[in-house]
Amino acid sequence: MNSNQKLYLYSGLAIAFSVVVYIVITQKKKVKSDPSKEDNTEDNTEGNTDVTTSTGDTITVEQAVIEPILAEMLKLPLAQAKTKLVNKTIYTKVDEVNPRGQPFVNNGVINNTYGGKIVNKNTKIGVVKNVVEDSGKLTNPQGNVYKWLAVISSQEAVDSINKTQNFWNRSLNSGDVFYVREDVIKL
Repeated sequence: MNSNQKLYLYSGLAIAFSVVVYIVITQKKKVKSDPSKEDNTEDNTEGNTDVTTSTGDTITVEQAVIEPILAEMLKLPLAQAKTKLVNKTIYTKVDEVNPRGQPFVNNGVINNTYGGKIVNKNTKIGVVKNVVEDSGKLTNPQGNVYKWLAVISSQEAVDSINKTQNFWNRSLNSGDVFYVREDVIKL
């Protein structure tokens, strides 16, 4: 074989291999995003399966399912939800809750977390100060825009955040205000 024939042969093999890899990758994504293969979040509360949000994030069913009393409050128009939730004490319903500086998720290089997490479930987060909608209008698995709760932090939450944050993040104090999303809290 001369060098041109080898070039054509290897180029053809590389193109064929690339097409096969592309097909395999896209088929896996279709299987993951096929709604008929996802569990119904209303019926399955075992906590061992995942739900994909509108952002493409994967959350547990435990996180996606909101307790009925809280769900009814969150379905109300924003002004009514505020009147029902302001001054209520809230707790974490899942482990590893990220408090945020703004009412949206930004996990980029410069993000809006405090660098630490509220590690344990059933930790007292604090008292609700305000309720706002997600600033990016992102929706939950039920199709409603996520609501974020501005919380006056409890000492228990602040201790957990400060214990798990990096050294370059500023320490929080009890009474500082941060946001938590509706799907990580319980009353």
